[in-house]
Amino acid sequence: MTSPYIVKVVIAKRKKALYYRSMNVSIIYFSLSGRTKMLSQYLAEYLKAEGYSVEINPLITRNIGAFVRNCIDAFTRRKVNLEYIPETNDAEILFLGSPVWAFDITPAMYVFLEKANLKDKKVFLYNTYGSGKGKDRAMALFCRKVESSGGKIIGKTDIKGRRVKDDFATFKETVQKCLNQS
Repeated sequence: MTSPYIVKVVIAKRKKALYYRSMNVSIIYFSLSGRTKMLSQYLAEYLKAEGYSVEINPLITRNIGAFVRNCIDAFTRRKVNLEYIPETNDAEILFLGSPVWAFDITPAMYVFLEKANLKDKKVFLYNTYGSGKGKDRAMALFCRKVESSGGKIIGKTDIKGRRVKDDFATFKETVQKCLNQS
């Protein structure tokens, strides 16, 4: 015969799992080459399969030009105009993704972070990169900007853009560990 204590523990664990799985998650990203977009879409599919309610929002700007021009914009932190600022009020966890440009996150992500309400939001950060030069600096700046906007970083990672498909399993493990702890 099963003890009533064991039954209560099992029920409590299931309720906790259901609570986490019904959380509202928002994925907000900027992508020019399509690699950060691909990673964001994989992330959305994974979270939906795990039972999370997911909203995915690309940051859209009309200031898209050649890669070199975009790097100059990133280096000078030029303000860009976003077509809209994704709403964050209903999200319990935000996933923010940006490619690394000129050792930094993109101007579009900076504008979003300046205008969005991140106060007391749980935030997971991810960057995609090409050569890898500057990725650590870009992540440090990303973290600083999110924290100065009131967000609480629950996790962060980066992934080489050309290896998104191959390395997604490792990325997913990092995300899962953070979700289990938050």
